[in-house]
Parts: sequence; C-alpha cells; structure tokens
Amino acid sequence: MDVNHLRNREELLFDLKLVDNLVGSTFGKIDLAFYFAGGTACILAGYIDRATRDFDFVDRGYSAKLAKVLKLLEPYDLLTAYVAAIPLNYAKRAEKVEGFTNISVYIFSREDIIASKIDRLSEKDMEDIDILIHDVRRELLKKCIEETYENIVYDNRKEKYAKNLEKFKHIYGF
Repeated sequence: MDVNHLRNREELLFDLKLVDNLVGSTFGKIDLAFYFAGGTACILAGYIDRATRDFDFVDRGYSAKLAKVLKLLEPYDLLTAYVAAIPLNYAKRAEKVEGFTNISVYIFSREDIIASKIDRLSEKDMEDIDILIHDVRRELLKKCIEETYENIVYDNRKEKYAKNLEKFKHIYGF
C-alpha cells in the first residue's frame, strides 16, 4: 500500500470489507470491533467528502494474531489516551456502521469527534468542526469535552487542550 495514497469513503469501506473477509476466513466470527475517530470517522459517516491517508482508530488491545488483519489498514494510527484526546465514554455514543459480517465497525459521535479535534485544532480540524458543529447536541458536546480533558494523561497535554478549548469557545461561541 502506498502510504501517500489518499482514501475516499468508498476506498475506506472497501479496505474494511477486506478486513471483514479476512477475519471471517481466518478466525470466523470473533469479537473484533473498530472504533474510528477523527477524519476517518467523518469520512465513513459521510459528514465530509474528502480523503485521508490513514485509518484513525482506538487501540482496544488487539492481539498479536490480528497483525495480518491490521496490515490491511496500513497506514493507521492506533489511538490511546497517551497519544490522543479520547473521550472516556466514546464507545457508548459510537454509531455502528452496517454492512459487516465478521467485524463491528463504529464511528465516534459528532460530539466525540469535535471534542477530540480540539486537542490539535489544526486548520483541517477546524474545517471539519465547521461542518460538524451545525448538528451538534451542545450539552452532550460539553460532556464529551469534559470527558476528553479528564482522559488526557499528561499535564502538558491537558494545558494545550485547555488553551485550544478557549480558542474553540471563542470561535464557535460556545
């Protein structure tokens, strides 16, 4: 796989179907769930019509025997609270993507995506937030932001998140 290749929604879904088929033929029906965040979630949900280089999903302790399955998703970022801003209860709010037999595919809620994007708040993140913010449940977003802040491990990252949160509040009148 060319690491510089950008995948659009159809290509992301195609790659996930390959994973679904490989899991089925190798392991049968196992309890394998992927929770997608960031741009990947936005694209899979159809919120944003663009492409991405990598899959962003939460590391849920995948076993070593799944290495060849994960290889199909390269390049990917396994997100943990040590390296990314992840709301504590994202899995409860995640939306299931239908069409898979052997794996479960979920995307972060709009509110969880926004709360996570505040961490970096890059120009691309703000473009995504501009689209997502219109249909957001404000009280839920506030809760997701609190959970995200609480789940950040390192103090210097918490400080950065707090600064970006002030910028977010100013820009979006939150």
